[in-house]
Amino acid sequence: MNAIPNNIGLEAKAPLARQLGAYQQQFRRWWALRGPGEFLDQPMQLRQPTGQVQGNGWAEYRTMTPNQYCWGLFTAPTGQDTIAFGQHRGAPLWESVPAEYRVLLLEHIRVQGDVENAAIEQSRTLTGSVPSQLELNNLFQFYLEEGRHTWAMVHLLIEYFGHDGTVEAEALLERVSGDAHQPRLLDAFNLQTDDWLSHFMWCFLADRVGKYQIQAVTQCAFAPLARSAKFMMFEEPLHIGFGAAGLERILCRSAEATLRADSHDIFDAGAIPLPLFQKYLNFWVSRIFDLFGNDSSRRAHDLYQGGIRIARHFDDYQHMPVTLDVRAGAGVRQEEVAPEWAMNAIMRRQYMAEVAKLIERWNVQLARLETGIALYLPHERFNRVFGPCKGLLYDVDGSALGPDAAAQVGARLPTAAELARVQALMRRELRPERFASWIAPAGATLTALADAFIAEHSPKCGPRA
Repeated sequence: MNAIPNNIGLEAKAPLARQLGAYQQQFRRWWALRGPGEFLDQPMQLRQPTGQVQGNGWAEYRTMTPNQYCWGLFTAPTGQDTIAFGQHRGAPLWESVPAEYRVLLLEHIRVQGDVENAAIEQSRTLTGSVPSQLELNNLFQFYLEEGRHTWAMVHLLIEYFGHDGTVEAEALLERVSGDAHQPRLLDAFNLQTDDWLSHFMWCFLADRVGKYQIQAVTQCAFAPLARSAKFMMFEEPLHIGFGAAGLERILCRSAEATLRADSHDIFDAGAIPLPLFQKYLNFWVSRIFDLFGNDSSRRAHDLYQGGIRIARHFDDYQHMPVTLDVRAGAGVRQEEVAPEWAMNAIMRRQYMAEVAKLIERWNVQLARLETGIALYLPHERFNRVFGPCKGLLYDVDGSALGPDAAAQVGARLPTAAELARVQALMRRELRPERFASWIAPAGATLTALADAFIAEHSPKCGPRA
């Protein structure tokens, strides 16, 4: 058994240390079975927490193998002494679990732990098609820190929830992403990200949802959860950055190939067509919207009133109703609800605004490149499998579809043949300074590509007479 790195004073908590030590052995068996199956002894430049919580000293990069990485337990101070919102506002924070909120807190923590392990399982095959040494390093950083986030939740389950918490911690190792009998708790985490475009979409979109969900409990009345979430917020942006940079490099390569071929049919050039990039975006966005939960939610209301979970800038919404879709037969109607009932919808719409701004930045450069493509964020009604629009056929702009609606929705999503073509491009490339055909080199940006394109195609002025 390896010592567990920590800044929670574990050395003075012998019974807890023994329990976590036993769990460490179970977790390593799960990792060997469900985690990545290769490169575990290859030296990489990996980030590991130091336990410090001030400035940039909270982590350090050093050369190690993934097998040398130690999952640790780290928290950061929240800077608050009293409950910040809800019906207990102003009361002291809780250092133990109040009986009246035990079920709510246990459910929240077990779901958070479940998604971390699921993210490893659903992407474990990507080592077979890694497009560069950089992506290999980043992929293992993603795997290892998702695992560390599981440990953050396991610590809370075991220390604060007794037998029930131990049972739930063990269940994190029993459920399997995509399994027919013991699937992961949230549907999106049962989908496989088995090509790199899907993985980058996942990091860009789903890890961004993770940022919103983790941030929402950094002011939690249950102080141990707030402190754990505060530290997790140090780690999450890097994963989002992996996705954003990867997608932009794919767009660079695809735009370059499109201009060279004067066509969007660029599979034979080893690149991913820009219209197919949009189809992937349509698929993953609609699945990831579901991760925010029901638009109008009793649980979200109770979490808010309990001082457990709150959207960013919630004060801006407190005195105005939120308009939501509600199911009405074979369609939806709109209804106004109090903001504490619409917490999930508020968070999703904040998220949508953030992602739409990033897509628009790409669009500015794609327009400068004259690609003929403008990307978009599909409407929150499109292709949903959860919530009021579940199973209803709406277009990407939120309008109801008429005859042949299913075919029209299908036309907005990747076909089996297109998925197979993308998968065929996914070939491992690990030679130094080399990258797979479908992605531009590290550091490539659409802005630089557009600047070069304009410079090359701008009229040249000759000498004056």
